[in-house]
Amino acid sequence: MGNGVAIVATGIGKTFSMGKQTVTALRDVSLSVPVGTLTALTGPSGSGKSTLLHLIAGLERVDSGDLNVLGHQVHRCSPAELAALRLREIGFVHQDFSLLADLTMVENVRLPLEAVGTPRGEATKAASEAMARVGLKELEQRFPAEVSGGQQQRAAIARAIVGNRTLVLADEPTGSLDSRTGSEIMDVLGRLRDDGVTVVLSTHNPANLSHADHVAVLHDGALVSFDAAEGDVA
Repeated sequence: MGNGVAIVATGIGKTFSMGKQTVTALRDVSLSVPVGTLTALTGPSGSGKSTLLHLIAGLERVDSGDLNVLGHQVHRCSPAELAALRLREIGFVHQDFSLLADLTMVENVRLPLEAVGTPRGEATKAASEAMARVGLKELEQRFPAEVSGGQQQRAAIARAIVGNRTLVLADEPTGSLDSRTGSEIMDVLGRLRDDGVTVVLSTHNPANLSHADHVAVLHDGALVSFDAAEGDVA
């Protein structure tokens, strides 16, 4: 486990307008996520799990409070700075894999590197290394439709870490998978954590919590509990 803190949220709040109504997605949430740990966000639907992940990724803006991610005050970053942060340092894994059907697995994985101008050969080499880390070494030239859902999710995780990104955010990464495959995906995320990657995921599945170093329980947008390590913000 590395030293330092990857994410510090202090009193963050987020609301959304739905017609004439204002919905509070998060209210006064404070937590601290150490580098090289796996944190699970859990709670019922509508509790704010996905919103918190989107705020950490810079896909949404906080309305109140401070949010520091990998040394960046994301609530103060420009859209261009946030886009660069996601391309270079933060990987996001979706429940539905979000792979492009007409690209091979390795082509999907190298996309973030190509987006920042990495030469094709170098991007392919890095993508191959990322795929090897998640157990996909033999499937580089397959298309998404030719592999299983679990293998597609592994490719999505490889895409999230390619280029040595240090923070992986995963929104219900096992939600579309059977329990055995879901457990294998959690093992993959656990190995990344063991390699020093900071992982934060949302989940409805209680079985996934056993893989986590920290569990944050959200309810109605509030942080009900966070089993932080000593010295962290609770």
